[in-house]
Amino acid sequence: MFRILIGIIILAIVIYAGVLIYQQYLIRQLKGINQKRQGLEIDKLETAVDQVKAMSLTGKTLEQVEQLNSEFVELTDHRLPRLKKQVDEAIESAKQYHVLGASQAVKKANESLSIAQQAMQQINDHVQELKDVDAQHKEAVKALEVKYQSLRKTLLAKNFMYGGAIDGLETQLGHLEDDNDRFRELTSQGDHESAAQLLAQLQQDTDQLEEMIAQIPPLVKNLETEFPAQIQELQQGEQQLSEDGYRFSVEDLKQQLADLPKEVDVSKQKLTDLDIDAVAQADTALSTKIDHFYDLMQAEMTAKPKAVANLDYLAKFIAHAKNQNSLLLRELERLNQNYTLDHQELENTRGFTEQLRAIESDYQADVEAIHGQTAIFTQVEARQDQQSKTLTQIEQQQQEINDAVAGLAQEEKQANQTLQQFEFKLHSLRREVENLNLPGVAKTYLDYYHVVNDEIDKLTDDMNQVQINMEDITKQLIMIQSDLDILTEKTADLVDSAQLAEQLIQYANRYRLTHDEVAKASGEAQRLFDEEYDYAKSLETIATVLDQVEPGSYKRLEDRYYQSKQPVTESTREEDVSSN
Repeated sequence: MFRILIGIIILAIVIYAGVLIYQQYLIRQLKGINQKRQGLEIDKLETAVDQVKAMSLTGKTLEQVEQLNSEFVELTDHRLPRLKKQVDEAIESAKQYHVLGASQAVKKANESLSIAQQAMQQINDHVQELKDVDAQHKEAVKALEVKYQSLRKTLLAKNFMYGGAIDGLETQLGHLEDDNDRFRELTSQGDHESAAQLLAQLQQDTDQLEEMIAQIPPLVKNLETEFPAQIQELQQGEQQLSEDGYRFSVEDLKQQLADLPKEVDVSKQKLTDLDIDAVAQADTALSTKIDHFYDLMQAEMTAKPKAVANLDYLAKFIAHAKNQNSLLLRELERLNQNYTLDHQELENTRGFTEQLRAIESDYQADVEAIHGQTAIFTQVEARQDQQSKTLTQIEQQQQEINDAVAGLAQEEKQANQTLQQFEFKLHSLRREVENLNLPGVAKTYLDYYHVVNDEIDKLTDDMNQVQINMEDITKQLIMIQSDLDILTEKTADLVDSAQLAEQLIQYANRYRLTHDEVAKASGEAQRLFDEEYDYAKSLETIATVLDQVEPGSYKRLEDRYYQSKQPVTESTREEDVSSN
C-alpha cells in the first residue's frame, strides 16, 4: 500500500514537471511571436504610405491610394492590436496552467502574425509600384518631348525629301505633341491609370510616324526624279526605235508609256494622304512595269542583228534540205519499182516536202517583214531558232531513210547467193541419202525435207517478183538457214544410224547360231531396217544384244566407223569432178 502511494506521488511529480516544462515552452513561443510583432517596420511603412498620400493623385490612381491607406489603417488599428491581445491572453492562460487553451492560442497567433506580415508586404509592394509608375511616366514625358523635337527638326531641315506628305506628317506630329501635353498633365496630376492608357497609344502612334518618316524619302525620290526620268527615256527610246524600223509585241506600247505619268500622279496623291502602304505597292508595280518596258526594247535591239545575220544561213540551209529531199524522193521512187518500202519511206519524205515548203514560206514572210520594217525581231529570231531545229531534224531523218534503203540492191544480190547455197545444200543432202541405196526413208524425215524444200521454192518465187520485199526476204533466209541446219543434223543421224545398223547386223551373224537372243534381235533389227526404215531403232536393238554377248563390241565398231569417215579433201573433190 505504501509502495503504491509512493508511485502515485512520483507520477504526480513527473506530470507536474512536464506541465511546467510545456508551460514555459508555450510562454517562450508567445513571447517570440510578440517580439516579431514588435519588430514589424510599421513606422517605415507608414512613412512610405504618407509619401504616396502626399503625391498629387487623381482619378483611378487616387482611388488606389485611398484603398491602400484603408488597408494600412486596417493593419495598424485592428490586425496588429488584435494580435497583441491574442498573445497577452495566451500568456496569461499559460501562466494559469491552461496549457491546452494556450497551445491553441499559439497556433492562432502564428496565423495572425503571418497574415499581418503578408498584408504589410502587399502594402509595401503597392506603394513601390505607384512610385515606379510615377517615375516611369515622368521619364516618358521627357523622352517623348525629346523625340518629338528631333522629328520636327528632321521635317523642317529635310522637308524636300517628303514631297506632298510633309503637311500630313507635320499635322500628325502636332497631334502627337498635343497628346503628349495631355499625358504630361495626367502624369503631373497623378492619374497614372489614365496616363498609362494614353502612353500606350502615344508610343504606337509615334512608332508609326517614325516608320513613315523612314519609308517616305525613297518613295518620294522615285516619284519626283527616278520614275519621271525613266518614263521620259522610255518614251524617247520608243519613238527613236519606231523611226528606226523596230516594232514591238505590245501593240499599244506608245499609249501604255503615255499612261505612266498618270500612275505617278495617283501615287503622289496617295502620298499626300499618307496612304504609305498603297504608295509602296504602287511603287513596286510601277518599277516592275518600267523594267519590263526596258527589257522589251532591249530584247528587240538584241534580236535584230541576230535575226538579220540568220537570213543567209537559213536560206542556204533550206535550199540544201530541199535539194537533199528531192534527190531522196527520186531515189525512193526508183527503188519502189523493184522493192517494197514498207516503213513509209516515201510518205515521210513527201511529208518533209510539205514541211520544207511551210518553213520556206515563213522565211520569205520574215524577209519581207524585215525589208518592210514591220518585223518584230524577237518573234523572227524565235521562229528562226525553231526553223533551224526542224531543218536539222529533217536532214537527220533524210539520212536515216537513205541509209536504210541504200543497201537494198546489195542485200538482194547477197540473198540470191544465199538462195543458191541453200539449193545446193539441199541437193547434196538428197544425194547423200540416195547414195546409201536404203530401202526407204522415214515419213518424219521426208516431211521435214519437203518443208525445207517448199521454203526454198517460196523464197525463189519471192525473189523472182518484179517488186520484192527485202525485209520479208531476210526473215525467210533466217528461217530457212535454221531449218536447213536441223535437216542437216537429221540427215547425218539417218546416214550414221543406217550404216552402223548394217555393220552391226552383219557382225552379229557370227553369234546367231550360238546365241538365240542374238538371232532374235538380229531379225528384229533387220525388220526395222527393211520395213519401218527406223534405222536408229534398228541400231539400238542390235547394239544392245551385242553388248550383252560381247561387251564393248558396239563402242569398238562405232569408233572404227567414225574414224573411217574422213573429210573430203580438195584432191578428192577434184578426182570426183574429173570422174564425173
